[in-house]
This record gives sequence, C-alpha cells and structure tokens, in this order.
Amino acid sequence: MLFADIPGLHDLKKQLIKGVKQNHIAHAQLFLGKAGTANLPMALAYANYLNCQNKGDEDACGNCDSCSKNAKFIHPDFHFSFPVAANDSIKADQAKVSSSFLKYWRTFLSNNPFGSAADWIETLGVGNKQLNISREESRQIIKNLSLKAFVGEYKVMLIWLPEYLHPSAANALLKIIEEPSDKTVFLLVSNNQGKLLGTITSRTQSVFVPAYSDEEIKDILVSWYELTAQKAEQLAHLAQGDLHKAVSLIDDVSDDTQQEFEQWMRECYTGDFTKLVKRSEDFHKWSKLNQQQWLIHAENVIREALMAGIQSKELLRIPEAHLKFIENFSKTITLERGSAMATLLNDTAYHLERNASAKMAFMNLSINFMKLFRES
Repeated sequence: MLFADIPGLHDLKKQLIKGVKQNHIAHAQLFLGKAGTANLPMALAYANYLNCQNKGDEDACGNCDSCSKNAKFIHPDFHFSFPVAANDSIKADQAKVSSSFLKYWRTFLSNNPFGSAADWIETLGVGNKQLNISREESRQIIKNLSLKAFVGEYKVMLIWLPEYLHPSAANALLKIIEEPSDKTVFLLVSNNQGKLLGTITSRTQSVFVPAYSDEEIKDILVSWYELTAQKAEQLAHLAQGDLHKAVSLIDDVSDDTQQEFEQWMRECYTGDFTKLVKRSEDFHKWSKLNQQQWLIHAENVIREALMAGIQSKELLRIPEAHLKFIENFSKTITLERGSAMATLLNDTAYHLERNASAKMAFMNLSINFMKLFRES
C-alpha cells in the first residue's frame, strides 16, 4: 500500500512522512478513525514507507524489494495481528492465533482496505461468532518481535482492531508496547477508542484519521470511479463519511432512492394501502444490502427533517435538489415522532438481518408509519 493509493488526506500524509524523515518515529502509534476511514490503509502505507529502500519525498518507491513484498503483504518484518474466530475451515484449536488466517487476511487487505469488522466477519465466514484477539495471540506477538529483522530496517507489528483484545492479552502486551526492542514499531489501528483499555492508549501516540466529508467522497467517486456528479452526491450522502460503504453501493443503489423515499412517505401519510402493498413486494425483491441501505437512508432523511424543523439548516447534509421536500416533511415530524420512526427503522433492520420476510417487515413498517402520521 502506497500513500498514493489513498485518496485525499494530504496533510496527514505529509505529517507521517516528515516524522520518518526527521527520525521522529514513535515506537507505538494508535491510528484512530471510524469504520470506513483510511486509518488501516494509512497505517499500511506508513509501514511500507518505514522500510522502503528508496524513500521519496512524498511516498515509498513502490519498486524496491521491500515495497514489492509489502504490496503482497508478505514482508518478513511486517507482522499482523487481528481478531479471529473459528470457521468451517479452521477449527477452534487452530483459531486462537492470527497466523492461521493469513490467507483470509491478505484477501481482505487486497479487496477491502477500507473494510470494517463486519466486512472481515463476512470474509472469514464465521456468522455470528464473537471475534477475539486471544492471550495465545499475545504470546505469538511477543515471540515474533523477539526475532531480529530479516531484511528491513524496522520490525513492524500492526494490530488491527485492538478493541477486540481479550483483557489478559492486552495486559500481556503492556510491557512490550511500552518498551519494545530497538527499531520495533507498533501500529494499532482502532475504530473505537472508547473500547480500548486506558493502559493501552496511554502507551501510544495517537494519529487521528478523519472521516471523509460528503464533498470529498463525491469528488473521489467522480474522479476515481467515473460516476456522474448526481450519483456520487447521492452515495456520499448515504455513506456518511464511510468511503468503503460509498464504493460498495455503486452497483446496488438506484439513482432515484430519494424520490422513491419521498413517494413512500406520501403513501404512508395518505394511507394508500394499494401502493404500499406493491411497494412491499418490490422491497422484497431487492438485495439485502439495498434493503438495509434504504432503511439507513430513511433514518438519515428523518434526521434532516428534524434539523430543518428546529431551524438548524447549517447542519443539513441533504442535496440541494431535495431541500424543498425536507422543509415540507419537517412540518410533519416532531421530536417524539422522529424518535419513534427511527426505532421502527432499527427494529426492521434487526428483523431483516435475522431473515424475517422482507415483504412483511416493510409492510409492518409502513403501517406503523401511517399510525404515527395520524397521531395528533
């Protein structure tokens, strides 16, 4: 992974490169960012730059032996640790350490460098099993870092999602994170700082990786993925700073999602059962991802209506073309009604995840919305 492979974030890239050039390299760094941000790609690019044999002013060379190995995630001095669980291929007795899952991990990094824990679970195929970084894994980390560097200047240990560290594993790593051997660098990549042990965060230097703005995601989708400005704007609004989600929705969200939502609200408001039944049948035919994104979009629009209703237009994130609907819709949405709608949407998403009938779930949702509109 090169810095050039990561859209935007130019100031952060310059900051990381400057630190390496000036030999200001913290031995333990915590790359913090929400799911869908570039914290994992940024940590990968930084590790690559550390051991690049022909460092440039703005990036690793991409051609030396170190860069070639890092591109395939097989560099002998770059170690990975990540949460795992047993699947059909790797049973419980082998599923306690990350090394058993390196094949899956390399596939994940190649296909989903912006991916979340949910994407990783899908890659592993572990269903509803709980991910974990075990005490056995902490022993493996210490063992790997006790060896001398093979070909690189630095030994690098990247721990992805350290919030999944079992408490005993986290405590076992405290000493080596605080006092690693010379030329050893820990890169912890977290999506939830609140779930990290304070004893871990206190031993690291934080690197905050911001979420992309809607405008940045729109520009990336237009320039990198050749989408129309209208489609890119719609996906950026749905993604809410999550670039991976925006890209995953390219082939799964129609251009008229907002128009369809507006029509759905009119049907709920007027109680048009015939059209709602037809809409429920259509909803049933969509992919699960599209169904979930419809519900997320609905919750986002309700939030926008609440913001418009309290005269907080500076907080609105809805595209300009749909502001008129939001202004009118806001007149029907009280705080209590909006909260009830959000609960209904979340409940529907929950039931769909557990394989409830999409037709029945959506029809039930529509009827409950109708009831809310009729309440005084």
